[in-house]
Amino acid sequence: MVKTSKRHVWAGAGVIAMISAMAVGCGTQTPNQQSPTVSSAESASVQSSIPRGITLHVLSYWQPEEMKVIKTLAAKWAKLHGDTVIVEQNSATGNSKYSNWAQEVRAGTGPDVAIAMPADNLGTFYEEGLLAPATLMKPSDYPTGVADGVKIAGKYYGYPVAVQSVALIYNKKLVPTPPRTWSQFVQDANKHGFAFAQEQFWYDYAFIGGMGGYIFGQKNGSFNPNDIGLATPGAIAGFKLLQDMDLKYHWMNPSVNQSIATSEFDEGKVGMFMSGPWDIEAAIKSGINVGVAPMPTLPNGKPATPLISNLTAIVSARTKYLTAAESLAQYLTNETAELLYYKADEDLPAMSALHNNPEILKDPIARGFLDQLNTAVATPNIAQMQAVYSAQSIIPDILSGKISAEAGAKQFVQEIKTAISVQQG
Repeated sequence: MVKTSKRHVWAGAGVIAMISAMAVGCGTQTPNQQSPTVSSAESASVQSSIPRGITLHVLSYWQPEEMKVIKTLAAKWAKLHGDTVIVEQNSATGNSKYSNWAQEVRAGTGPDVAIAMPADNLGTFYEEGLLAPATLMKPSDYPTGVADGVKIAGKYYGYPVAVQSVALIYNKKLVPTPPRTWSQFVQDANKHGFAFAQEQFWYDYAFIGGMGGYIFGQKNGSFNPNDIGLATPGAIAGFKLLQDMDLKYHWMNPSVNQSIATSEFDEGKVGMFMSGPWDIEAAIKSGINVGVAPMPTLPNGKPATPLISNLTAIVSARTKYLTAAESLAQYLTNETAELLYYKADEDLPAMSALHNNPEILKDPIARGFLDQLNTAVATPNIAQMQAVYSAQSIIPDILSGKISAEAGAKQFVQEIKTAISVQQG
């Protein structure tokens, strides 16, 4: 039976601007075991190098349900090492919700570890020298898109702990079997309707990236803000596809925002909806027989590429106890921890091995979103991603046909460059 508790939307520094209204089995492992991502020899080395009698501070950006798990795990880690861990709940809101961590670290009063920090904040923190490398993080334990979300300049600066992306949410009464190809999707959408928040780039990228565009290229293991791929032939094809949804197929119009799209699906007016786990509970409460599946292949035969939102644990570069803080951060995000977070509040696990966990797979909603991660990609974690969101106001003009897909894509890139220039002073 599908659980219907909260499936939260996570908004980091960039995503807040984009969204205006808007763990898992490891056999018989118990929370006081060493994490399976570190060998026994490495664990022994880390454990022996951690001084006893110290106090570490953890700042949690998660909900009360997960907070209980964090406190339990932190207490077990503290007992194992003979130390003290104090866990505090973030109280900041609005634009300072995540920047308060940086402010405290700069002042020398910041926590040693922060958990449930959206990965799109990491680039800004990295530029200031506030992040310690995640030396105990093993990239092969995660899908590529998840690991890439915490990678900066060829190194990893966070421990992914939970993930989200959008996928195809469908009304089983109207669409019994989710479409897998674009032709099937068009037939279903023409008959039963399709909606999503087209004016928001974070959603649109599923089509833009799938058709061959990209946001920022890579250079030396980092996203390169000087290489913007949103006016390439593939990106233009993606914008044209978005435009067709309004002008050719008439599934939507440019005024359909997240609120309208959600309401249309919850009221049974459209049979398909592209969104994330945060919209599941309301749909089920509205009486919709909800299904979730990966988006269908696009007209070019390639999969859609939704952006991934990572929640991660990070370690302050200014902690007095770096080895201990690294060990604690890794312990709070290991496989046992991720399963406990899932049980507490249905947070989808970051680790690949847990995507086949029977306890999670019996939930078809979770399974649908996890399957979408196979083609989802990392949201660029550099500070310049904010410029992309600030320039997205051109998108409704493309959707309405006021400007062509090609001209709109070029203007979009130019406005991103201008915003980056302003951002850099």
